[in-house]
Amino acid sequence: MDWLEGLLGGNAVVTGGAALALFGLLAVWLREVPGKVFAWAKHFFVSTLTVDSRDELMFPALVEYMDSRDALRRLNNFTARAVRQGTSYQSLHDELQQGGRPLTVLSPGEGFHLFVLDGRLMWMKREIQSGPAIFEKISLSTLGRDKAPLEAIVQAAMEHRIARELNRIAVYMPSPYNNEWMRARLGNNRKLDSVVLKAGQKESIVADLHRFFASHERYEALGIPWRRGYLLYGQPGTGKTSLVTALASELKLNVCVLSLASPTVNDEKIANLLSSVPQRSVILIEDVDAFFRQRDKADTGVKVSYSGFINALDGVAAHEGSVVFLTTNHPELIDEAAIRSGRVDFRMELGLCDASQLERMFLKFFDDASAAARFASEVAPERWSPAQVQERLLKAESVDEALRLFGDPSPAVARAA
Repeated sequence: MDWLEGLLGGNAVVTGGAALALFGLLAVWLREVPGKVFAWAKHFFVSTLTVDSRDELMFPALVEYMDSRDALRRLNNFTARAVRQGTSYQSLHDELQQGGRPLTVLSPGEGFHLFVLDGRLMWMKREIQSGPAIFEKISLSTLGRDKAPLEAIVQAAMEHRIARELNRIAVYMPSPYNNEWMRARLGNNRKLDSVVLKAGQKESIVADLHRFFASHERYEALGIPWRRGYLLYGQPGTGKTSLVTALASELKLNVCVLSLASPTVNDEKIANLLSSVPQRSVILIEDVDAFFRQRDKADTGVKVSYSGFINALDGVAAHEGSVVFLTTNHPELIDEAAIRSGRVDFRMELGLCDASQLERMFLKFFDDASAAARFASEVAPERWSPAQVQERLLKAESVDEALRLFGDPSPAVARAA
């Protein structure tokens, strides 16, 4: 006070006023100290991740991921959210008609939540914020300056979303109204292990596909169209279509199914379809021999000409990364020009079950190695198709019953099989 009074020329009134003002400023500063200390401590000792609904990818991915974690599902204040499987259709009705089914996911609701996730204490604040636009914000926090746990949550949420998008394959068919593909349905992924082929066949075709998809630069450097054609042939029921579906599931590809017998498919349409295949898809054209035999139409109802089919097949080469599967029961009936090298690069015969296939198929239904070996030794090889074996094993409840079902059939039963 003496210093202040000397500074102000000895005026007691002015000195008192100045003193009061200084004490007031000091009080205001001291009142803000706890908040500043807390903000400083939070900055240095707490890590926080914030995501808001303006991010149309990360926010819903994080919300959906929360539904998969038990620690978050145990909270008693939650929000329900409906998630459509796809966005290809304008209305929910259209999506339901084409096989789509919305998901219902639960996540912590608006407010503050404290929980332990993966052995680590965390807390969340979820709030609605208003401004030029109304949006929802989620803030996740944890003790420590290591942001790795929060990064792990973000990565896991994104991987969870990607897995959901890829856990079903879309099956496309030609639209009856125009020259474009339409998604006909969503199919469940088929595990590659569910298709039992002869030893080495499955590994061979999978390796070839992986090699093809990894060789874009080599094809480009050589000036060769980046496409691959496969011919699968064999008796009915040997797994040709099943193999294509399983390969598409394994490689996360969709399937475009083209029937040459469709009354809406003509030369113009097939050319447009094969030149506008959706990304990451394989093209499946089944039973080619049923429509073209030595350049002649096998069915007068087919509107696609042989030359139109061949030109369309060659034109698909312009579509980068295209994979075409042709299936046939009788390859000898197809003109060799239609399946020459360049149009078909890989051929595989799928035949009747050998002893190894019989044993492995049995193990799919009965977890008994000794019974499977007995089954394979007693059932005649190269006599039954995989479809016939599967049909009978589904009916059997024991190895003895399975063997009885594979006994010598009567002529009527053989014809029905």
